[in-house]
Amino acid sequence: MLGIGIVLLFTIFACFPLFGKGYIPTHDGEYHIIRFIEFFRMISAGYWFPRWAPTLNSGYGIPIFLFHYPFPNYVGALIQGVGFHAVNSFKLSLALGYITAGIFSFLWLKKLFGIKAGIVGTVIASFVPYWFVDLYVRGSVGEVWAIGFMFATLMLLEYRMLIPYSFAMAGLILSHNIMAMLFIPFLFGYAFFRNRKYIIGILFGILLSSYFWIPAIFERMYVIGLNTVDFKEHFVQLYELLIPSWGTALSGEMFGGNKMSFQIGIVPLAVIIGSIIVVWKEKNPATKRLYWYFIFVFLCVVVLMLSWTSFIWERLAFLSFVQYPWRFLSIIIPITAFIGAYVSHHIRMRFWSIILIGASVVFSYSYTRPVVYAPRDGQYYTSRKNFTDGTSSMGNSFSTIWTDWKSKRSEYLIEVTNGKKVRDFPRNSYLDKEFAVSSETGAEVYMPILYYPGWKVMIDQKETSIDYVTDGTIRFTVPQGKHQVTVAFTQTFIRKCADILSVVTLVWLLGWGILGVYASRYRHISP
Repeated sequence: MLGIGIVLLFTIFACFPLFGKGYIPTHDGEYHIIRFIEFFRMISAGYWFPRWAPTLNSGYGIPIFLFHYPFPNYVGALIQGVGFHAVNSFKLSLALGYITAGIFSFLWLKKLFGIKAGIVGTVIASFVPYWFVDLYVRGSVGEVWAIGFMFATLMLLEYRMLIPYSFAMAGLILSHNIMAMLFIPFLFGYAFFRNRKYIIGILFGILLSSYFWIPAIFERMYVIGLNTVDFKEHFVQLYELLIPSWGTALSGEMFGGNKMSFQIGIVPLAVIIGSIIVVWKEKNPATKRLYWYFIFVFLCVVVLMLSWTSFIWERLAFLSFVQYPWRFLSIIIPITAFIGAYVSHHIRMRFWSIILIGASVVFSYSYTRPVVYAPRDGQYYTSRKNFTDGTSSMGNSFSTIWTDWKSKRSEYLIEVTNGKKVRDFPRNSYLDKEFAVSSETGAEVYMPILYYPGWKVMIDQKETSIDYVTDGTIRFTVPQGKHQVTVAFTQTFIRKCADILSVVTLVWLLGWGILGVYASRYRHISP
């Protein structure tokens, strides 16, 4: 408990501004706050697995939750549910993700190298500059939680907990699908060296999160604006990795000296270079192989961030989804944790461990004290059209292939031509609508909802066709007479298959775990 207490002391110190009342301006923060608000509305209305955001895009809605990693939104909804407003829930979610990563890092390193080395490695890693780029410059809550789950998988492998390991792997994917693309190959290699049985845990985690990533892959053709970034504009210069710098602007040459920092960090570089001296005295072959694996990964991520590897990015198409080559800086964090603990474990004099911890804090201290604005709450965002009428994406670029962003709200909730709406049914929900239409000649109904696969219109319980070609919204015809109309967002075939795959994997893992417990008890009581 002493080790966890020390880690908590340092991590809370580093993220203390997130517990304050003021608003911290970040690149992605306001987008996340709007998503937190909308996600909480959906959860509160009984949609436990939201896919559609009905009030965004000027009330026309967008399928953003089909593609936006859900776990941070669940954390935000939980925090809002206990009484915090959306801005504070966002800041607290960042803080909890960062602190959680520190705890899992310590437990992992403690198992490998002991308490002292675990503390040193964790504190050094907790003050890697890229952490504070994510927390205070970018506000990337998904990346923060993904790093936390990455440390959880490392820890659970060392404690031989395969089923929780699979759930942690799913948590990684649900926290940030792009970060999962970076971390899974790294974790695959770690499992190969430490315990190859856990490679199946990676596969279980992938299957467990199928309900999210499978529809996102197969339905990405129906939306625009998922990837508006050209990776060629965001490579890093070698001097930017080596020389300390700090800025709050975006990446790219146009932002000059104030662009965000890409530094690896003075202390991480020092322990990595210094470890080369230490490793020659290593007598444990398994530890030495693991050390060289981390060094190999370090060299790979550094190389992949440099512009001369552009030809690799062009030939490996999946790398374009990473968007920013500097995202590989996130892998520097676990590398620093491991090598920092490794060096500390081999240095008998505690004085040098204290020096490493102190230097980590000193060199990164200024990065942990961000600019803070006046306090804001959720009302600040829900009362401003530029937030409520946007798509919660850069440049309002996110929409369906059938229409651009709707910059103006419709004057109608339901517009009926050649007829009238005569009744609303009590089963109307936050998302789906049910009403009656009466017409003497046949009516045309217009609903200011963006069409997307999954939207269905039922007339007297029979599905009817939707005209979405006109302007990308839902239009349909109701026959002569009085008819009951239901407009609902339903599961497509691919979403149902993905849901079934996740449920089957969940049942398998739970059943495997229960059987394992009973088998263990039976062996214990057998004569």
